[in-house]
Amino acid sequence: MANDHPLFIYRYMDRSMPRRDSPRFRIRVSAAFPREDDAKSKVWTRLRAEAGIEVETTQWAILWDDFFEQAPIEEVLTSITLTYHVLRGTGVRRSEEYLKAIASALTDEQMGFRIDAHGVIHFAVDEVFEGERVAALASLDNPVMASARQAYESVFRHLDHHPPDTLSAVRAMFEAVEIVAKQLCPPHKNLHVNLCRTELRQRCLAVVNGNAVESRVWEGMFSGMAEWVSALHNYRHGQPETTAAPTTALTIYVVSSGTAYLRLLADISVRAGVQAPPT
Repeated sequence: MANDHPLFIYRYMDRSMPRRDSPRFRIRVSAAFPREDDAKSKVWTRLRAEAGIEVETTQWAILWDDFFEQAPIEEVLTSITLTYHVLRGTGVRRSEEYLKAIASALTDEQMGFRIDAHGVIHFAVDEVFEGERVAALASLDNPVMASARQAYESVFRHLDHHPPDTLSAVRAMFEAVEIVAKQLCPPHKNLHVNLCRTELRQRCLAVVNGNAVESRVWEGMFSGMAEWVSALHNYRHGQPETTAAPTTALTIYVVSSGTAYLRLLADISVRAGVQAPPT
């Protein structure tokens, strides 16, 4: 299925599954690598000292092209972070250019990783999932959403574990939605089914101020949210310690659907002028 990428090789790429390795990705990492001898030397030294990774050398040069082509992918990904840190020390502009080049390569090559603003590589599900995450973080950028943002960011820290801590990720997703719901409806101490169907829905309708048809649709949406809340109580804190962790497939669905609810409630909360929760 074609997308809107201008280059043919990416426009018609099979994007059904994320990749864990790619020859073209390795070439693009090599192409983005600094050409200044001083920067190359610093990366070589830090790789050896901080990660125990030895890049082969000759009498005349460090064999970076061979490293990027042949090293295990985890070593290549590790080199990206240390390269970013070295470039950051030489100037913001150069490091940001490098970060942008790596982010583009990760996306274009459908790699199952993402790079954050600090040059750290994380596991990623797919482009859509990543887009949802970025959009949600943007909606939580208001200071009154700080607690919810912290909970939401922890979702992805749990998913970054190896293997992913899916139970903690699902619980953190619920917590992020619950925090905003309680900000909208202060008397309530937790998020439950009736809250979704009554006060939470009413706060939304008061803010969106849609027509009669839209209001009926919103009511249905909050009924769906109530079902989401009811189902996730099976994984809430306080359940038996023997509760099995959800599968990755279910976790991705919970986080994706929860992200949609979180963005909606965050937008309504900011427009309604809610206060930050007490610390």
